[in-house]
Amino acid sequence: MKRYKFIANPIAGGGKAKALIPKVEKYFRDAGAEFDIYWTKKAGDGIEAAYKAANEGFDFIVAAGGDGTVNEVLNGIVGTKSILGAIHAGKGNDFATAVNMPPDIELSCMALIKGKTRAIDLGKVLDRYFINTVGVGFDAAVALRVNRGVRPFKGVSAYIYAFLETLMSYQVVEMEIEMGNSTLKLTPLLVAVGIGQAYGGGMKIVPDAIQDDGLFDVCVFNVMNKLSLVYHFPKVFSGKLKNIEQAAMYRTPEIKLNLSETRPLHMEGEILFGDHMHFTIQQKGMTVITGNDN
Repeated sequence: MKRYKFIANPIAGGGKAKALIPKVEKYFRDAGAEFDIYWTKKAGDGIEAAYKAANEGFDFIVAAGGDGTVNEVLNGIVGTKSILGAIHAGKGNDFATAVNMPPDIELSCMALIKGKTRAIDLGKVLDRYFINTVGVGFDAAVALRVNRGVRPFKGVSAYIYAFLETLMSYQVVEMEIEMGNSTLKLTPLLVAVGIGQAYGGGMKIVPDAIQDDGLFDVCVFNVMNKLSLVYHFPKVFSGKLKNIEQAAMYRTPEIKLNLSETRPLHMEGEILFGDHMHFTIQQKGMTVITGNDN
């Protein structure tokens, strides 16, 4: 019998995970499945808990939280035989969406029990693994503002508020961008590096990204005036931001960013800092549970 370990974040989504777990427990008990729940106690706790669960032989380690919880679980199980799962239980659920997990909790539980899997690409930068999308520059500054709290806003509305606030004060930095044999020297607004297509609760910054092709999709978004940025910004939700002149799109198996000063990087809800960032990819390096439509 397959064994499931849920790594649940009690504060994810303003308590969404806490509300959903009783439904998960009932479904899994009724299904006769073997499972256990671990509630995280602090930031980073999910990494250790996931690593321990993997070494205890749990077949599936399921993140019950937002994308930050997914990232912690991922970093705990890389290199083990455990399979990564996720449910929609946070403010941003971009990874769960990317692997076609249904927002409805009963349908998600059904998909978890079914256990349909696929292997997708695994990225790494600043000694940390990621499986969806990373942003450096303006979008990372927005994510940092969101992480610090923008009450009473949540989800996409929190990002929109933080976007407008950050717009007033953000200062761009020079970047040297190395991809293959080419080097770009720019002062872009942001650089997004994706395995999946979206971040920030559905913002499709690299809408053509393919999860298992062994390539990063990269968006280098150049500076534009503030009014134009406010006008064009909503296009990110439909994936059409890529069509404007300031958005240059690339595909590459490796990318290096050398910044003129230390800046934040946002990775699936987590904030890191650096000025030299080397992105590498392992094709089909992580096995994940997918929804029924995949």
